Amino acid sequence: MRLLFVYLFLFISCKSEVNTHQSNMNILDEVITTHDELMVKMKDLKSLKNKLTQEGIDPENKLVLDLDEARSSMMNFMKKFSEEFQYDKYPMDKDSYQDIDEKTLSMINSKLEMQKKMVLEVSDLFENSINNAEAAIKK
Repeated sequence: MRLLFVYLFLFISCKSEVNTHQSNMNILDEVITTHDELMVKMKDLKSLKNKLTQEGIDPENKLVLDLDEARSSMMNFMKKFSEEFQYDKYPMDKDSYQDIDEKTLSMINSKLEMQKKMVLEVSDLFENSINNAEAAIKK
């Protein structure tokens, strides 16, 4: 009977680790997808900034500064992400999770959630600054 409980405990523990690992991979995928989408828009930030200044808008204008803030926020996000998650370690090295305990997987999950929140905030900055700059150019 004790052996049954031991097996049941091990099964549940292993299943929990796999679930946390899968959650980590899902969050990581969302973060990377959002990052990749924003990287495509980086050129739009620079292009819009150039158009605004060519139209005589002061470089210290809020429209221009917001474009600069969006760009620098992306750069800061990428720097912090790469410091937190090196490419040769979990979760970037997806297959290495088997050597990690549930507590560490959960801690990584929390860190990934924070990174997701940060990249979504950067995405909002991109959208707002791009939309505002485009609206000003169309006037």
